[in-house]
Amino acid sequence: MNDIKEYSAASSAYEVFVHLSDKIIRGDLQTFNALRSYCSALPDSPRTEAILKRAFELQRRLYWGFFRDISPVTYPKVWNKVVVPDRKYHFAGDIKRMATIPDVYMAIIDIHGYTRFCQKNRHNMSMLDLLDRVLQQDVPMIAAQLGVVSRRARGDEILLLGGSASDLFEVVYLTARRLAKEGSSAKGAPTAKAALAVKSTLPTAMDAVVPQPLADALPSFQISAGVAGGAKYAQLVITRDGDLSGTIVNTAARLQVRANKISPNKTKILLTSVTFQKLKMQPSSTHYEFVKAVDFFDTGMVEFKGINVPVFDTVFLDREASRLEYRDRMGTLYDSIGQGLWTTRIFADALNLMARIVTSSPGGLVDESTGLAIDATDSISIIQRIKKAQGLFDIERYEQAVDEFAELVDVFCRAAGRDPIVTEYLSEVRDNYRKLVERFTVCLDREIDEHLEAIFLSSNDRANFRTLEKHHAMFASVLDGARIKVSDRRGVWHRIADEAAVSLGISIQSKK
Repeated sequence: MNDIKEYSAASSAYEVFVHLSDKIIRGDLQTFNALRSYCSALPDSPRTEAILKRAFELQRRLYWGFFRDISPVTYPKVWNKVVVPDRKYHFAGDIKRMATIPDVYMAIIDIHGYTRFCQKNRHNMSMLDLLDRVLQQDVPMIAAQLGVVSRRARGDEILLLGGSASDLFEVVYLTARRLAKEGSSAKGAPTAKAALAVKSTLPTAMDAVVPQPLADALPSFQISAGVAGGAKYAQLVITRDGDLSGTIVNTAARLQVRANKISPNKTKILLTSVTFQKLKMQPSSTHYEFVKAVDFFDTGMVEFKGINVPVFDTVFLDREASRLEYRDRMGTLYDSIGQGLWTTRIFADALNLMARIVTSSPGGLVDESTGLAIDATDSISIIQRIKKAQGLFDIERYEQAVDEFAELVDVFCRAAGRDPIVTEYLSEVRDNYRKLVERFTVCLDREIDEHLEAIFLSSNDRANFRTLEKHHAMFASVLDGARIKVSDRRGVWHRIADEAAVSLGISIQSKK
């Protein structure tokens, strides 16, 4: 058969299918709409429908790229989002190419230690194959049972796309548990009721592709993941070759990079605020494992190449529950920073955050490098030092208060198990207050020059001041004393802080 018009009652289904397959492979029929139009000469019969179904499956495999395995039965939510269904043949449709698709969800997962594992086992092909089977079979099985599309890219990178925030996040959570070999989820058993709607021919995740004794031979892997989507502006674009692009892909990728940066050795899952809100809107009657296993932590705004994205962190309750003890204090600090309250509020809120962290840390803070407790320095506890810093600030000794604050930040930065998001913010606050002190002292020195007689009542003291000004080392001590005597230190501080508020706004940035 050279043309479908040559079809007759004597033509076999095999002959017709081979003809259509040749044209599909050559690229003459890349869409189902084109296929159906070309086959308009065929009689309307069950046999024709069966031929079209097989031909469509070939089209899907060749030209749908990331979505080559989806169908309205196995991935109904994704299908409804990314496919324009055919009105007559319910099994078929055309992918929405080069069109923006809002309200979908995407996750990008990267595996810590993957390269190191491959290098270590470069001569052990059975171990490399074992990990490959987990990534190529076990993880896609977990995803498929929840209607989430999974693809492996660039070695250890896993792409996930779903039509539901809860389904997608459950897959990310179960994948993390599977790779870490933790609990029942290590066998990849999704518990969401949504999984019951999956086609019965799919193997259950309990029937692990990789037998558990073999999987136990693998080490425990941690992951970093970024999850985005759910907003009308978070658009997905499917390219002509079936690849993915658009803001949702970029955001998920950048969140994954940031997760890896702030937690290079432990599992970290970051998600956009919109995705978090969609998770909280899930029906209370639907059960997911992550609901009882994790909570979420607002990390404020993160800047990605000039675009600010509100980001949430995932708190694993079995090992990070203490983070929730100071979650409200972090929220208060975000609010103060957002309002530019550098005169007093931000300093006080940062100290209050430190105090809450100390009191919620069992056994106190421990030095990461030595393993020794750092609850006391020079016989002064961290809580006492926090009070000292606030006290110095209250009596207008801003320079000394900021120095004390900076030392406290250094303590928190070297503490074992420190919260990287907290230390990131505290470090930014410290740096900004140091800038404020620099401006403050310049202004004080100008006040001293202008009101020297009011500060030093004695002419001898004024003469000594000018003499010592020529000898920097000795002058520094006298200058500090003079600065303290400036009559309106509080007014100067507030004026400088208010003027600098705009330029001091904290911007947590991701370089990707």
